[in-house]
Amino acid sequence: PWFTPDEGAAVARIVSERFEYGRNFCNKLWNACRFAFMNLEGYTPGPVAESELQVEDRWVLSRLATTVREVTTMLDRYQFDQATRAVREFTWNEFCDWYLEMLKPRFRDEAARPVAQRCLVVVVDTLLRLLHPFAPFITEELWHKLNEVAPSRNATPILPVSPTRDKAEADVQQTRVGDTGHVAESVMIAAWPDMPITMIDAALEKRFERLQETIVAVRNVRSVYGIAPGAPLKLFMRCAPDVAEQLKTVAGQFDFLSKTMLAAAGLDVTAPEGSVSFSMPDADGYIPVGDSINREEVRRNKEKEAEKLRGFIAGAEKKLANEGFMAKAPADVVEGIRATKAEQVAQLESIERIIRELS
Repeated sequence: PWFTPDEGAAVARIVSERFEYGRNFCNKLWNACRFAFMNLEGYTPGPVAESELQVEDRWVLSRLATTVREVTTMLDRYQFDQATRAVREFTWNEFCDWYLEMLKPRFRDEAARPVAQRCLVVVVDTLLRLLHPFAPFITEELWHKLNEVAPSRNATPILPVSPTRDKAEADVQQTRVGDTGHVAESVMIAAWPDMPITMIDAALEKRFERLQETIVAVRNVRSVYGIAPGAPLKLFMRCAPDVAEQLKTVAGQFDFLSKTMLAAAGLDVTAPEGSVSFSMPDADGYIPVGDSINREEVRRNKEKEAEKLRGFIAGAEKKLANEGFMAKAPADVVEGIRATKAEQVAQLESIERIIRELS
């Protein structure tokens, strides 16, 4: 079959959900490309030297090169599901949700706009060719629209040098990324993307992964404590030196993406007075909030959430302690109750920590 049914679930519902996800993905891709085309007004092709690339350009080109290599390998092995997942995750999670956001201030800057546009054209061009086998109709339409705004994009070389490669070797391997010679009228006959390995920077990808995790944590703090999205914050990170270095390298992105300034990072960082905190696997973050939040109101709301969770946990424990239920219930049902309980216990611990900070 063209899909794997879930045990105990209606086939119609499964198929419907997958079509709905596909529709949402296509809407996301369409809107992202529409935003890109709107900001390509005045685009002129031209060379982009490695020194002109911003850190977000080097990151997205590295991620794109990595994705191209992964998808190509998976297709060669007939691993179509894994190839689909890889290109989908890059498109949605990295291109749409992060890279386009980081480009916005550069589009408003006359001096920075040309390089941003040229990098964006390379990414969109490569992405449409990569996506075409999985979404042929929408990529064909978007390809024609890209040809309208950037008909001469084949003249755009980008020459980044990965710090993990020998510079002399990289100089020899300078490649015109996105340069396929003639721009095909149809993406269907365009060359399959082939980005050089020198564009892959694993260390930079790791630093951006750290940036993303931290920004998500900061946004969660805003949501939990009712802090306005535009309110400026300061962030103090207690972490190992290597983690601190990763954060400092991409510190410039914190302000635009989360209105947060990375004030300090390292092992000697302590929680400032009046701060709230969050935890990551290998770091702790502290954000001074002072009187900018209504501590009493937030605390009352969190106590209500905690009480509700305690009730759910008690109910699960009662079921798991019931010998009659345990003897008759299917194994997957029991496992589901245990998994849900574990999630609720983790949520309760997090909420109780917040309550302690607010008390």
